[in-house]
Amino acid sequence: MLTNIYVIDYVLKDLDGSKDKLDRIFGTEPLWIHPDMTPGQSIVATYYQLPGNGEMMHALGMFQEGGDSIRVAHDRLFLIGIMCDDIERTMAEISARGLKFLHEEPKRYAVGESNSLGTLHGVEIFIARHIPGGDAIGRQMMFTKDGSSDFGDETQGGLFKGVAGLDFAVADLDAALATFRAVFGVEPADTTSRTAAPGVRSWHFPAPGGGRGLREVGFFALDGSGRAGPLADRISAFLAKHGDGIFRMDLLVTDIAAMRALLASRGIALPQEEPVLADVCGTDLRYVADPR
Repeated sequence: MLTNIYVIDYVLKDLDGSKDKLDRIFGTEPLWIHPDMTPGQSIVATYYQLPGNGEMMHALGMFQEGGDSIRVAHDRLFLIGIMCDDIERTMAEISARGLKFLHEEPKRYAVGESNSLGTLHGVEIFIARHIPGGDAIGRQMMFTKDGSSDFGDETQGGLFKGVAGLDFAVADLDAALATFRAVFGVEPADTTSRTAAPGVRSWHFPAPGGGRGLREVGFFALDGSGRAGPLADRISAFLAKHGDGIFRMDLLVTDIAAMRALLASRGIALPQEEPVLADVCGTDLRYVADPR
């Protein structure tokens, strides 16, 4: 059974060049992975830790293009890592719903075992199970660039609660929903009326974990009417540049005005009319207030 989405990874053309802005957005120093985390592979990657101590979604990964990392035309989010409680049983469940894993047996890595469904609608779906204590072992292999384990306060003074949602832009909505029914094993809800954007259809799946950490995964497509609007324009532009993929991430905060002021103190302007940082490493970051 899938238990939670625990990591999402980007691949960047220039990780060092992006780091300053990302540090100011997330308010911490990222952690760099020790080579022993990925033995036999040449990978340069860093992770921004998220609130939750690994019990929920725990990190945003940033991979430098090159070496054994993938190649992309533009910076983009390329992987969603989903945790499960039993990887063999989870593989059997998802396979029975018509999807195929890349490997017949799970592969071992430093903190557990994993398998991949490959790239589905622009994003690799990576399924993993950590060994007992795996999160703690992983943290022992990650340090800031100066060798410290002190990466700062990932809650940004209690304002930032984590990533609440991920939104795909897709050319074929029905096909994407069929694929992710098989991944998640649940039915999505039609949220077009909630989205209320001209020219756009939307559906959302509840994220694994029952609302713990990441809450939902959305799928957005043009409705074929030709009606224009900001969201329809953004989806059209994203599909033209990237094809299917994740175009937006919701960052959950306790107080948008306070977060706007905090970001401004770091030289990051969060617009007043809509709290969205547009096209950060290929994905829009939308700040949403926690209704709870």
